[in-house]
Amino acid sequence: MLKEKAIKYANDVVNGEEVATKEVIKQCEWFLNDLKRQDDNNFKYYFDEKEIEKIEGILKLLNFATGLGVVGLPILEGLWGFQAFFLCNVFGWRFKEDKKKFKNRTNILFIPRKNAKTFICALIIIILMLIEDHYSEFYSICLDRELASKVKEAMTQIINASPDILKHFITSKTLNGKITCKITNSFYQARTAEANKNNSIRPSAFIADEIGAFRDSKNINAMKSGQLSVKNPLRFKITTAYAESESIMIEELDYIRKVYDGVIDDDRIFSLLYYAEKSHEWDDIGLEMANPLRVKENYQEIKDNRKVAKEKLSEQTEFLTKHMNVFVTNDKSERYIDMDDWKKCQVETIDLEGKQVVVSIDASLTTDLTAINIMYKEKGIYYLKSHAFLPRLSLSERREKIDYNLMEKLGYCTIVEGKYVDYNLLEDYIRNIESKYNCTIKKICSDPFNFIQNLQNLANDYDVDIIKQTYSELSAPTKTFRNDVYGEKVKYEKNKLLDWNMSNAKAKPKKVTGDILLEKVNKNKTRIDMVVATIFAYSKLYLEEDDTYDYEITDEKLDEWGW
Repeated sequence: MLKEKAIKYANDVVNGEEVATKEVIKQCEWFLNDLKRQDDNNFKYYFDEKEIEKIEGILKLLNFATGLGVVGLPILEGLWGFQAFFLCNVFGWRFKEDKKKFKNRTNILFIPRKNAKTFICALIIIILMLIEDHYSEFYSICLDRELASKVKEAMTQIINASPDILKHFITSKTLNGKITCKITNSFYQARTAEANKNNSIRPSAFIADEIGAFRDSKNINAMKSGQLSVKNPLRFKITTAYAESESIMIEELDYIRKVYDGVIDDDRIFSLLYYAEKSHEWDDIGLEMANPLRVKENYQEIKDNRKVAKEKLSEQTEFLTKHMNVFVTNDKSERYIDMDDWKKCQVETIDLEGKQVVVSIDASLTTDLTAINIMYKEKGIYYLKSHAFLPRLSLSERREKIDYNLMEKLGYCTIVEGKYVDYNLLEDYIRNIESKYNCTIKKICSDPFNFIQNLQNLANDYDVDIIKQTYSELSAPTKTFRNDVYGEKVKYEKNKLLDWNMSNAKAKPKKVTGDILLEKVNKNKTRIDMVVATIFAYSKLYLEEDDTYDYEITDEKLDEWGW
């Protein structure tokens, strides 16, 4: 019954019968595809139906304690499709080589108020206390002590409403008191996410509740560190949006979307992101996207709140964050390029043989990437090959969520020894481009930052241009390059590190004029240097007249034109 509900929900979402965000649609597609390919020897996971039947048995014994029209009913009967889908993905997918090991280590539910968020948290912990190893520890962490007690309160209500399991649990009445399962001797405790308070515990699973209010990851990292000796650790991040520009959930959402876009590989994360997409924040489509709990009374209350918020500016932030699940921040900048459009420009390889190319460099010292790009233009299409360099001794200090060692193995970057990138190595790399690719360098361009001496060396043998990163010099090509991407006039050689750079770029507008330059989405944890080098090269090509067309009037062309 649980699996059937999950499959029906996934099919309804994919077929458009259930309104959902693009991320939920993709997650449902992955679920259905994985069910089909689980017998493939190259696929290392499988869906454990026996374990799901065990979960069903537990849900038959658990009763609803609250909720319109469901009080006293077995939870299995009253679960909504998205809830069944969430539970199946958390508990059903396992490693083939170790059937006790969960596939999805990190599980994220981004969902607004009035969608039974606390209920699903309580349900997850109760199930884990009954099925996981003896003497396991389970926690929820929240910034506020009162909020921290909500999961415990919901667990207590479900347990007390379920006479068949009540005798197997001991519940404490104090705020910090534990709930203990007598069958497994496992316990649950609610904790506040105060600095340095969670360093000495060993959670088999924990829920970071209302993570949208968190401004740093210290206590989540402490919880994760406590799981190092746990064989099968689980992490849940569950929240509603906040009016908080420093929320760590904003970065989390960015990471998840990069997984969906194929920019980052992470097959051990599962997420359901429910929110109103930008063009639907004030309509009924957005309401349904954000609120998968299809309760008419809730919908009517949200519509009433929307009516008020449209008229009263003071109510709009509350409405957007709590009902449409939209982070309201002070950051008004826009993403530079839509990643779906960017990925349409990807090709497996770019052949440079016989081409006249522009080489562009964005040089750095330590934390930024050094990028060297090669680009040429032919018949109105721009062809791009990109490569990055970074020093090995900087890896331990980097805060980016990207595996540079893997990127090097895939050929997208070079990790050089030491703490700095040797610019002489870069100069040698550039001088070898013509012989390596059998092409001709017609121009080299670079910001002079740190690289001026090497540019002077190169100028003895090549045509070298200095580029200043100013609105007057780069705004026009930055805008035009974006237009050419959307017009599919750009082809780039497959490079996940370049994709990651592109996903980090946003447009920084200049007041009054509307000019733009590029800047990072998160200055401390992202890089855009490969994109900057791309704009450098493009700026030297986009104004050139395209002389690659054959304009000679031949008899064949006259015949072709019917003359």
